[in-house]
Amino acid sequence: MEIKQASKFPRAKSGVPGFDELVDGGFHKGTVNTITGSSGTGKTVFASQFIHFGCETGEKGMIITPSESAEYLKREMMSSFGWDYSGLEKKGMLSIVDVTDPVLRLQKSIDVDPVDFLINFRKMVERKLEEVRPTRLFIDDLTAFFMAVEAPFKIRSLTDDLFGTLRNSGVTTVVTIGTAFGTNQFLEYGADSATMLTRERIGNTLIRSIYVMKMRGSKIANSIRVLDISDDGMAVSSLSPYP
Repeated sequence: MEIKQASKFPRAKSGVPGFDELVDGGFHKGTVNTITGSSGTGKTVFASQFIHFGCETGEKGMIITPSESAEYLKREMMSSFGWDYSGLEKKGMLSIVDVTDPVLRLQKSIDVDPVDFLINFRKMVERKLEEVRPTRLFIDDLTAFFMAVEAPFKIRSLTDDLFGTLRNSGVTTVVTIGTAFGTNQFLEYGADSATMLTRERIGNTLIRSIYVMKMRGSKIANSIRVLDISDDGMAVSSLSPYP
């Protein structure tokens, strides 16, 4: 089912062919949107494509990466898809914040209370958004921050604080979250939209698929689609993964 009715709210196109028709034209601008999936489902590719598309169409982007180095991400995107993140940085269209950089003093440590760490992370994000003023933001693997927080109400409170900061800045945010540590439901609940990526064996073939679980204030297509990744990036097929 394709969505026909146009939305009166401004949208940020995802840059992923076939996705925007599932969500009535793209993400609502100024919202927080989660992309959830296990390892290898394409979360980072989706969010990186969202940022690259924005930069190529004149929207400044920012990437915050806590789980892998900025240099590794830049090499991976260039070698896989030809997306020149280093060139975009030089043009001032892209800013990459590597949380593993000791200069930021946000390294995960057994000596640092995880709640204090997350409060400091939120403050860092707020500061960087004020400095750079991006239009689009990608936070990679946010679950890496929350896995050491034991109390569910603390996770919910910290999520609300972080997502509130992002919305107040006006930036359109895509957050990737994994499923390994069981905190994804708290993050999905607090987000404005939640998209799920899966990879499963159907017959003798491994197939990636995508569906939109929710998007506040928007109609969504109630269907699961095949997700293709090629040398050009990611695209949502019109096909169902199921025969």
